Amino acid sequence: MAIAVAATCVVAWAAPAQALPLTVTVTIVRVGECCPGGPIDLTSDADFYGRTFIGDNEPTNFGEMTDQSLIEPNWKATADVDHTEATIDVRIEIFDEDDGLNFVDNQIDLTDNDADRAVNFTIDLHPEDHRCYFDGDVSGPCGAEVSSHGNADDGDVGGLALIVEVNEPPQAPGVHVRCLHSPLWPQPGQTVTITAEAFGDQPDGTGLPPVIANQLDIFFSFDGGHTRQKIAGSGRQTTLTATRTAGAAGSTFAYSCVGIDAPGSAETGWHTVQVGDPPQGRAVPVLLSAPRERALDVVLFPATTNVRRDPNNPSDTSLLNFPVYSGPRDSNFLAHARTAVAELMREQLVLDNQRSINVWIALDPAATGGLRDLRGGDGIVDTCQHQPPGNLGTAYGFANVRAILHPATPAPGNTATLRECARNGVLSAEAGETGVFIHETGHSGFGLADEYCCDGGYFQTPDAPDVYLSRDACTADVGSLGGVVADCRGMDSVYDTDTNPDFWVSDPPSNDLMNDNTFARRADRRRITFVFGQCDETRC
Repeated sequence: MAIAVAATCVVAWAAPAQALPLTVTVTIVRVGECCPGGPIDLTSDADFYGRTFIGDNEPTNFGEMTDQSLIEPNWKATADVDHTEATIDVRIEIFDEDDGLNFVDNQIDLTDNDADRAVNFTIDLHPEDHRCYFDGDVSGPCGAEVSSHGNADDGDVGGLALIVEVNEPPQAPGVHVRCLHSPLWPQPGQTVTITAEAFGDQPDGTGLPPVIANQLDIFFSFDGGHTRQKIAGSGRQTTLTATRTAGAAGSTFAYSCVGIDAPGSAETGWHTVQVGDPPQGRAVPVLLSAPRERALDVVLFPATTNVRRDPNNPSDTSLLNFPVYSGPRDSNFLAHARTAVAELMREQLVLDNQRSINVWIALDPAATGGLRDLRGGDGIVDTCQHQPPGNLGTAYGFANVRAILHPATPAPGNTATLRECARNGVLSAEAGETGVFIHETGHSGFGLADEYCCDGGYFQTPDAPDVYLSRDACTADVGSLGGVVADCRGMDSVYDTDTNPDFWVSDPPSNDLMNDNTFARRADRRRITFVFGQCDETRC
C-alpha cells in the first residue's frame, strides 16, 4: 500500500565514528603581468610574492621572486579539512614588492570583481557525481587548471593559473553499506530518518573501518522498489541521511542505499517498513528484506514484566524487581531495538547479507530472568530463564531469533541479578551492554557455541563448527580455517566434576565474538557464511 509522503526531504551528514580528514591543496601554477594599464613596475620587471588562505587556517606565505613579470612558481598551500564539512573557502592574494621609485608594495588585481583584488572561491567537497568542484571568482572541477585576470586601470593588474585538489586519506579497500532507519517502528505522521554508512573491508579482529565513499545515495519507494525515487545523494561521504514522513496506519514504505568507491560498489537491497499496526498477525515487519524462507528472521520482544524469583520453589511466588519497558511502542524499547539491529550489522558478513535479514517487532510482551544459579546454590549458573508469550509458536514460530530486550539491570554475578543467555532460539539482551545482542544472536541465529571458559554453552555442530568436543576434531579441522594444530586449546567446563578438557577452540583467545563479545573470527565467520548459504537455498 502506498503512503503519503512529505514533499520535502532533509539531507544531512551525520558525525562519523572517527574523524577522516580530506587534504585540500591549492597550487598557483603561473602568475604574470597582463592586461591594459601596465606595467606593474616603472623601472623593472615585477617582484611577485603572495599568500593563500584555506578556511580558518593560518595563511601559507610565498616568498618574493624578483624581476620576473611571468613566473611559474608552483606555490602550494595545503590544509586538512574534516570530511563532514560541506565546503571550504579559499583566498589568494598576490603582491608586487616595491621600493625606491616604485613606491610601496601593491596588491595585484587578479579578478574582474571590482570589490576585491584577491581571488576568492569556495570548494564544494561533496557535489553529486563529481570528486569536487569550486566556484567563485574562478570556477571549475578539481584537478583542472583554471585561470583568472584582473581589470583594474591602475597598472597593478595581473593574472594567475591555479589547480585545486582534494584528496582522501589512506583507506581500507572495499565498500560496504549499512542502511537503517529510525524510529525502527514508525507511527503515522512520524518523521523517519534513513541513514547510509560506508565502510571498508573489515580486518580480522577489529571493527568495520569507516571510509569516505566516492558516492552515497538513498532511494525511496512506495511499492517495495518497483518504482523508486532518489531522495539523497552526495559525493565523498562516510554517512548520509535523509528524512521522510510516515504515512497512514497500515501503510508501508521501502528504501535502499548504494555506495560507490572505485573500483567497487555496494547496494543494500530494499528494506520494507510497516507504519503502525500490520494488517494481520502479531509480528510487525520493521525491516523486511526477503521472503521468510530466504531470510534470517529476527523478532524483538519488549520485556514488560518480571519472572518468578525462584521458579523451582512452589511456595515462593515473588517476582524479580528489574526495570521493564511499557510495551512495544515504548520509545526506550524502540531505541534499544534499533541499537540491537545496528550492532548486528557491525559485522561485514552480516552487512553483506542484509538482503537476507528480516526484523520484526512483537506486539506481545515477554519476560526474562537471564542465566542464574537456581538449582544447586553452588554459585554455578545453571538456568536460562526466559518467559516468552504463550503464542510464541503460533505467532512467532517462523523466527530464527527471538530476542527479549530489557532495560539495564544490576551487574550479573549471583541469583539476585541477571546475565544474558540464549536457549531454544530465545535470547535476552540488556540495553547498554555492547556486543551482547550480537553474541547471543550468534547462538540463536547462527548456531555458534561459546568460546570462553568455563560456564558457557559448549557443543559441536555437524557443519562448520566453532567449538569441538575432542582435540582430534579440532586438529583435523583447524587447517581448513588457515590455522595450525597449536591453535587448538582445550578447556574444562564447570558442569562436570573432573578437570580434564571438555571442549576445544581454535579461534584467537581475544577480540572474538563468542569469547568476549567483540568480532567474528575465522571459525565464527565460516559458520555465519554457512547459515546465510542455507538461507540462499530457502533453508534458513
